Amino acid sequence: MKNLLLKEHPREKLYKYGSSNLTDIELLAIILRHGGKRTSVLDLSRKIIKNFGGFKNLVDADLNELTSYKYIGKAKATSIKALTEIALRLNNPDTESSIQVNKPKDVYDLVRKDIFGKKKEYLFLISLDTKNNLISKDIVSIGTINEAVIHPREIYNKAIRNNAVSIILAHNHPSNDTTPSKEDIYVTQRIYKTGQIIGIPLLDHLIVSAKDYTSMKAVKLIGDRNTKGGDINEK
Repeated sequence: MKNLLLKEHPREKLYKYGSSNLTDIELLAIILRHGGKRTSVLDLSRKIIKNFGGFKNLVDADLNELTSYKYIGKAKATSIKALTEIALRLNNPDTESSIQVNKPKDVYDLVRKDIFGKKKEYLFLISLDTKNNLISKDIVSIGTINEAVIHPREIYNKAIRNNAVSIILAHNHPSNDTTPSKEDIYVTQRIYKTGQIIGIPLLDHLIVSAKDYTSMKAVKLIGDRNTKGGDINEK
């Protein structure tokens, strides 16, 4: 940033006018600190913001994708990832170790930041103890949810290792349509029946997006068909 005129320094602008008056490009420039040979930090930031279409898509960028850019090495890439993770955690401040899951909204809050901007389907296993306290949240599959990708055996092997008393599943639809697909229903029913046999019940399966979710239990696609939804433990 030393090659920029003083009035062009994003840091100086932040000091004078406050962070809210900086553009996305200027904020990223402060994180990157410097550009490269014949490339200013603002030009580098402008290129990244343009290619990703803003911070929203930058959240989902992996380290290899970031370091593929000229003048972005491991240090800058990890700084970007640390920044985006801080933003996601601020949006979901509860610590997972103290979370109790009693209703579908609790599950949604638990996984929302993890599916933000994802272009593939991520299936999460939520393992709970006797009081519905969170034991673990694990990604058990990445890709389309079907029996070729995920099997009840994989789910319950992990649940048993977690000493789970009950489990909940959640996965995202990148299309943002949270309507359960035929595959979602079929695979969920198989997992539900397996849980009944081995004594670790599947309480619910949520289809989630960045702004909404559908509880398969609430729409009577899992468990007792007379259940109206609400409390995750209702029979």
